[in-house]
Formats: sequence, C-alpha cells, structure tokens
Amino acid sequence: VQIDRINVGGSESGQQSNFMSHGSTQGTFAVDGVNFTDMSLPGANPAGSAGYYDFDSFQEMQVITGGSDASVQGSGAHLNMVTKRGTNEIHGSARLYETDHHFQSDNLPDNANAAGITSGNHINSITDTGAEVGGPIVKDTLWLWGSYGRDQINLVVPPNGLLDRTTLEDFNAKLNWQIVPSNAFDIWFLRSDKLKFGRSAGPTRTQPTSWDQTTPGNNWKFEDSQIIGSNLFLTAQYNGSNNNFTLTPEGGLSTQAFVDANAVWHNTYEYGQFPRPQRQVKGDVSYFFNAGSIGNELKAGFGYLKSQTFSTSAWPGDGSGGLAAQTYGDLSDCAVPCAVITRQSNLHISNYYYNAYLQDAITMDRLTVNLGVRWDRQYGNNAATTIQGNPTFPQILPTVNYPGQDKPFTWNDWQPRVGLTYALGANHNTVFKASYARYAEALGTNQTGQMNPTNTVSYAYYAWNDANGNNLVEPGEVDLNHFLNSRGYDPANPGSVVSPQSFAPGFRAPRTDEIIAGVDHELFPAFAVGVVYTYRKFKDQLFRSPTGVTSADYFQYETVSGTLPDGTPYSAPVYELKPGVAVPPGYVWSSRSDYNQTYNGLDLVLTKRLSNKWMMRGNFTWNDNKQHVGANGCVDPTNRLPGQSADGGNPELAYTGQTCADGSYVAVRSTGSGAKDSVYMNSKWQFNVNGLYQLPLNFNVAGSVYGRQGYPINWYVRQAGDDGYVRDVAVSNLDDERYKNVYEVDLRLEKVVPITATSNVTLSADCFNVTNQNTTLQEFNRLSIAKTGNIKEIQSPRIWRFGARISF
Repeated sequence: VQIDRINVGGSESGQQSNFMSHGSTQGTFAVDGVNFTDMSLPGANPAGSAGYYDFDSFQEMQVITGGSDASVQGSGAHLNMVTKRGTNEIHGSARLYETDHHFQSDNLPDNANAAGITSGNHINSITDTGAEVGGPIVKDTLWLWGSYGRDQINLVVPPNGLLDRTTLEDFNAKLNWQIVPSNAFDIWFLRSDKLKFGRSAGPTRTQPTSWDQTTPGNNWKFEDSQIIGSNLFLTAQYNGSNNNFTLTPEGGLSTQAFVDANAVWHNTYEYGQFPRPQRQVKGDVSYFFNAGSIGNELKAGFGYLKSQTFSTSAWPGDGSGGLAAQTYGDLSDCAVPCAVITRQSNLHISNYYYNAYLQDAITMDRLTVNLGVRWDRQYGNNAATTIQGNPTFPQILPTVNYPGQDKPFTWNDWQPRVGLTYALGANHNTVFKASYARYAEALGTNQTGQMNPTNTVSYAYYAWNDANGNNLVEPGEVDLNHFLNSRGYDPANPGSVVSPQSFAPGFRAPRTDEIIAGVDHELFPAFAVGVVYTYRKFKDQLFRSPTGVTSADYFQYETVSGTLPDGTPYSAPVYELKPGVAVPPGYVWSSRSDYNQTYNGLDLVLTKRLSNKWMMRGNFTWNDNKQHVGANGCVDPTNRLPGQSADGGNPELAYTGQTCADGSYVAVRSTGSGAKDSVYMNSKWQFNVNGLYQLPLNFNVAGSVYGRQGYPINWYVRQAGDDGYVRDVAVSNLDDERYKNVYEVDLRLEKVVPITATSNVTLSADCFNVTNQNTTLQEFNRLSIAKTGNIKEIQSPRIWRFGARISF
C-alpha cells in the first residue's frame, strides 16, 4: 500500500500522528543506527527528527513502542530507518508522483463561508521525484549505492489563500566493504534540506509574519563489524551530524511586528538561526553460548553522544524611520496596549549523554526470558556568550557578557528491564508475551539552558500610547513610568550575568514505568491476530513555578463567566499573587510533585501476509489516558490551558484543564506550534485497516480506512492580572466537548507493466479522502475575541495523485 508518502494537504488527511494514543512522552529517530533525534526537544515535548527523509531510500523501518530491550532509552515510539545497499546485481528504481489542484474537490463547510473564510487548507500542487541505484564495484567485496529525492509541496492555508511552499531534498550514499570474510566496514552519508516558504501562515499569522525556513544537514557514519569465532560478534560506529535551522520572516528584519486584539500578527515576526551539531560513538557486543539445554544471547553496549545547540534569535526592527528598534506593539496580551521591548538571545549549549547496558536472552524450549539493565548519565554545559542590548532602550535591556557555567545538574539513572515469551500449542502457533521496563527520559538542551541568562529573548512590557494610530511603536509613545511585566530577565538587575532561573533539589529525569502483556495467535496460515494490553505511569514531570512562591501566596481575585459558542454557560476562578507578595523575576524548575499520568491501552492487531492474491493489516486501539493532580500538584491554582501559557504568562507548565486540586482528568498534549496551536491530542479510540488485492493482468487495488475520536476543544479566556502574569484560563473540562470524529477512506489502483524479466514499470492512481469529508480539526478556542469559534483547519479535501515508477 503506497499511501504513505506525504501528509497531503499539509494537515490531517485523516491520519495525524497521535503520540498520546500510546501514552508516550517522547521517542527517538535514527537512520542506519545514527541518532537523528533533535535533542533540543527532549524533556518537554515528544522528540522531533533533526532532518527529513526520502522514503524510497529505505530498505526497512524498525519500530519499537515498548518492551524490555535495554539498548533503548526513553519511552514512546523509537524509529530506525535502514537504508538500502549495493549488492552483486545492479538494482534501482525511479519515480514520479504528481498531485495537482485541478484534481481536487471543494469541501469548505458552510459555516466557514459565513465567517468570511473563502479558502480552506488544500493543495496547490505536490511533485515527488527521485531515483536510487546500487551495485558492485568489486563483486563479493565492495558495493556502492546512492539515491536522490525531491518533493515540491505547495499548499494553500486559510483564511483566504495564504501560501505555504516547501522543497525537500535528500541525497543518500552508502559504501559497503567486506574486508575479509569475518569483517565488514561501511560508510553512510545523508545530505538533507528543507526549504519552506510561508511556514506557520494561517489564521493568526498573516503572510508577512510567516517564516522562510532552511534546514540543511550533513549526516555521516563509519561502522565496522567483526565476527570472532562462531559465537562472538562485535560492532562499533562513529557518526555525526551538522544540521542548521533558520527562520526568517517574510516581512523582513527592518520593520516592526504588531499583534492585534484578536491575537493576529502583522508586518513581520521573530527570526533565528539554530545550528545543532552532534557526535556519537557506539559499541555493541553479542556473545552466544549454551549452558546445557539453555541457550543464552548475552549483549552489552556502550554509547556516548555530544549534542550542541548554537541558538540566536531576535525580533526585527532596525530603528529606522523614527521607530523603536527590536520592539513591537501588543493589543492582545496586556491589560492595556503595551509596547514590548526585546533583547536578543544567543547561547551555546553542549549536552553529554553516556549510557551502558547489559542483557541476556535466555531460551529454554518454549520459554524465552530477557533480563537487562540500562544506565544513563546526562548533563550539559553553558558556554560563554554575549547578547547585545536593545538599541533604543539600552537602559532597560543592556548588553550582557555571560561567562558560562558547567553542569548545573546531572542525571544518573538505572533502569531494569524484564521480558518473557512463551509458545503454546503443538505447532507453537500461540505466543504469550509480557514485559516490565523503566525508562528515564532524555535531557533536552533547552533544560540545560535554563540557567543561562542568554537562553531566551528578553521581554519588557510597558504601557503604550499609539498617538498616531499607525500600530508602530515610536520611542516617545512608550510610557517608561508604567512598567507592566517582564519575561526572561530580572528587571531589578537587567544586565546580570546570573540567570534568574534555578533548579530545585532533587531535580531529576522524568521516568516512565511500563507493563505490557499480550498474546499472538495464528488463526490459519499467513493470518495472525494479536491482543496487547499496555500500562504506563509517567512521573517526575519537569515544571517551573515562580521562585519562592507557594500556593498560600495566591488569592482568588476574579471569576470569569459567560457562555461558550454553543450556549453552554461557564464560570472559572482566576487567582493571582496576594498584594504585598513580590513578583519574582525568575522561576525554579523542579520534578513535579503530586502529579503523574497513567495510560491504560488495549490494542487489537490483525495481520494477513500476502498469499492467495491478497494481504491485510488492521489495528484498533482503545485507551484511557489520565493525569492525576494532587493537592500540591500546582502552585498557581488557576485553571490553565494544557501545556501552554500566554506571552509573558503563567510560567507553570500545567497539563490540566481543570482546577489544580485533587482529581484525575483526561490528559492531553498541545502541539503548541504555529498553525497547530489549537490541537490537543487525545483520542480514546482509533482504528486503521488497509489491504491489497492482486487482480488479473497485473492490476492491484489497495485501500485504507482510518478513524479516530475527535480531539478535545479547550475553551479558554486570557486574563492579565495585577501581578504581571497573563493567564490562559481553561473554562471547561477537557472531555466536555470534542470535535467530530475523523474518518477517511483512501484508495489506490496500479498496473504493473513488465519490461524484462527483471524490470517493470508501475502506473498508479491514488485517491485520498474518497468521500470528501470536511471534519473540523481546529477552531479559534480563545473566548471573547471576534474570531471565537471560527474554523482554523479542516480535513483536507478529496484529491487524486498519479504516479509512475520504474524498477530494475
């Protein structure tokens, strides 16, 4: 089934990734064993990939979602994409897939037109081309393989036809050398780049505030494998990556940004450059031996990873035309119109990861037991850097020369792993499996940087009188006697080289305890069914709260009330610091007490391998993903938007949509990024069935049916308190209202045309969203603004893709 290439429409074509469906906190990405995880993300979000891939370069994809393998760090999904290689026969393929708006339907809902939205998210065009070839340089000794892929993805996003254009390019190469029969050496190289024009354009980001993105990356690996005798196997590798990531607003760097009362950005936006190099050393050894009738596979390994982040970001505005430099006007986030004076960030962070593991797979007839333990040591250093002061207001935000700091904290974790499988039946066609594992999550460079005063852009909020009404801040319009709020620095000592942030005693890695039990049964040849139960408990969530402040320092100063768009009344309390309690300049990070998440999931999996002209795969998942908040689980007791805070807002990373008091609630995770900032992932059920049937005359027909429960709608009100914090107050329980359930049917028809005995051409036609569903995926969920309840994103419309592939 080839319906796997591009997330057509640039949005959910029915199949948005749902990490929460498996209760995971973060995963890892690897290509040929090379760590491809962006280490600036772990510790706070599901981990992301550091690059982009050409899927036609892969021989296989290895997926681990849990279990007792001690070589795996962190819970969640772990992906390793194994690229192809050369063999003694020359082989290869080339492809062309074309998707065009002329073959696309219209599925804009009526209520979108009523709100003035004339264009839903859809495709303008997608062109996918590529080729790969491999073969021998010296038969039986030296082989070479390479590939090139290019995707041109041109999207249209609401409200009225904004443009999002992306180019993905990949070049892969692999050299394999059989030095002697017992030793093999290979070199792998990947050059990937993403050029994106119009990133994050959408209902809250006008075209000039969207980003133009570049993401060039060079990745490489040297690996050697040695067989010693008949029972000892060793492998070692050294790899690295030099990846860079830039974001430049289309509005340019000389003008000023502006955010209106509806939280819509205009003119331009923040820009930045983020090089992220990595170096890694790995070694593994496997030893096979028998103790009587008991077989053993003893494995051990060691790893070292150095991950660096060089990050510089700033707000535009060069001070020309009599305007304030690196300053913007804000009508959305303060109690009064405010001018936001900023200072750039500039940091250099190096994180270090050491790990070792030991495990033994013990086999006794029908029973296999896996016993293992893993050790991880993680820490980071902040190098010396300088940030330039605000050019217009240097007395408010002066230059800082930071001397650096080593090891603000160190994480050490031992993680036991136990697993077993037992085969039943005369033919061993029923297998019972169970495992227990503890995972310590990976450290992100963003956590190390919390002690660095150059870590983030600094913001100073002052009252603003836009005297000439041009939505641009001039120095004389800023009331420097009316200070409102600060973020990212200490206003009492704005030039300090010491960060106002700190870490509480006992600050440690978040941990996940996992139990899995299941059974697989072969109903008949080539057809198997499996049922798996998964339990996970995630604890020690990293979170921050104002330094020195406790729940006793807050009082309820307001109750927000009103009605939701469907007429349901709401009422929610809002708290702020008591009069006389000083607002601290910084935050203290701690391992969250009195808070955890539990996941209970049941998966049904059906697999029919290709035989008798047909194949099928199907799965259904039900889960109960809850967060548990105790009396001391939160400091600020205000209801808050899950995983978010307003600009300059409450710093506590709350994942609750309910009062911070005793209780268990639905757990969600906000994507919190650009045009996806109103997506809160939690589906209690989802399913997917796909299959293929081989017709006469070399025709094949394939299809996929997907469905999931709609994600929660989290309505909130933004409130600015007298203590300077801006709070996003969630006014309804997370499970009270959801978007409609999402369903999608995709179909494919292909014709294989033989050319020779070893080559053919495949012509194909794919139809995505056959029934042209137009389910709403996001609405403006902030109350009391003009756009409240308006559609932000819908399911991508029906569209056809045509393709051709030659293979030899």
